[in-house]
Amino acid sequence: MVPRIVTALLSLSLLTTSMVEAAENRPFWTEQALFHFGDDVFFTGRSSCAPNAEEGRQRAYVAAVQEVKNFTRAQEVGGFPLDTQMVFEDPHPPDCASGSVTVWRLLRAPRASLESLTKHITPGRQTDISPILAQITAIRNLTPRVGMLRDEVWNRYGLPRSIWAHPDRGELTWEYSQFGLTIVFNQDDVLTHWRLNGPHPRSSDHPSLTPQQDKQDKPAGKELPAIDLTARLQQLEEQQDFDRRRQAQRYCTLRFAEVPESLRAKQNSCEQREYERLKEQRHPF
Repeated sequence: MVPRIVTALLSLSLLTTSMVEAAENRPFWTEQALFHFGDDVFFTGRSSCAPNAEEGRQRAYVAAVQEVKNFTRAQEVGGFPLDTQMVFEDPHPPDCASGSVTVWRLLRAPRASLESLTKHITPGRQTDISPILAQITAIRNLTPRVGMLRDEVWNRYGLPRSIWAHPDRGELTWEYSQFGLTIVFNQDDVLTHWRLNGPHPRSSDHPSLTPQQDKQDKPAGKELPAIDLTARLQQLEEQQDFDRRRQAQRYCTLRFAEVPESLRAKQNSCEQREYERLKEQRHPF
């Protein structure tokens, strides 16, 4: 009986670990059903345990369109661009059967078009009342702000896919390729510029010179090459992750030092809980 309990506890611990690691690899928008970003509203559709990627993408699209209908209270959606911003696929979801895939699809719609659709559905409303505007104030606004600190960006969007340093401009660029977002910091780790790529690019007003002016004002031969810091970032993250697991193991070993051998299986759960607690205290590099 005891071996079966131990096996069950170990299996549960491994499942929990794999689910946590899978969640870490997902882009931040997969955790949001809808959110406001600049002049657009984004809707996330999810298809769990689809038999293949193609069907998963289609199901996720239908689910995202349903989010649009729920948001606008419209029976049908049309007359404005409803573009796919990003698609994310998990080919090995831990909570699904082998061979299945879970897909997230992010749709993007202009806020003005959503407002127009709602007014068309409810023509009797006063012109100064905007149901969409009222809803947008209630949902999460993920638009970056010029002047944000690097810690705030980290907490909002998580770990970037790549980081580039530009010594000649004194800038640091974070690339979130799974959303099409680029964030630029100055030497003081303050956000100075952002750009959202996709069907309809958006960007903040850059306070610096235009590229043409910049090249004219710089002496020839003084430009420094950009430095790719992505590999260094990944190494630092892996080292921090290793240190967290080692701290969790040390803590639980001391905690279970006086526990009988027959009950030691619970130590695995202790280590996973302590590791997750330490991970919540992570700081950007």
